Amino acid sequence: MRKAVDLMIHPKRFFEQVRDREISIITPIIILILIGIVDGLVVDSLVNHTTIYEMFSPDAPVISVTMILFSLLMGSFSVYALILIQTLVFNLIIKKMGGSGTRKQAFYILGLASFPTLVEGLIFLCFPQTIGLFQFENLHFISLLIYNFVNIFNIWGIYLLIVGFAKVYDVSYKKASVLYLQFLIKMIPLFIIYLIAS
Repeated sequence: MRKAVDLMIHPKRFFEQVRDREISIITPIIILILIGIVDGLVVDSLVNHTTIYEMFSPDAPVISVTMILFSLLMGSFSVYALILIQTLVFNLIIKKMGGSGTRKQAFYILGLASFPTLVEGLIFLCFPQTIGLFQFENLHFISLLIYNFVNIFNIWGIYLLIVGFAKVYDVSYKKASVLYLQFLIKMIPLFIIYLIAS
């Protein structure tokens, strides 16, 4: 419990301790599994226009249950695939900039930095009306930009990433800040899809 509080309130102290001790990847794995499950449920609720309470109702049709399971599997797979790619890329980039760390530590940092995503997903799941807060009619890409750059959960996740890699890999915050580019890189395919759809 103390570690969870440190991660949320004192991330610098938390990651300084991580650098000097043996770590277990169980916690980040649990976080990523939960993100996959929650994201799958959120997508299913959006597609079927249902709430989390209606999904698990005894009267829910069998096709709905099948859709939920498919969403959970796809959600979990996409989360893990993204994190594994980021682990390899970030570990390589930080080492080239003079950092010293391992792929296990990179995975650990990325997993813990995903915690804000889990919190956000739980909010969307319990309060689906919050999903449309940044949506503007006929301006989907603008909505996406505003959502990604103003969203407090994204900012929190970026902060955890920068602090984590700076402290664990023993590099400056300036060098670790290059990881912020991951969010810009994520936006490129979305921008291309938006242009094609337009």
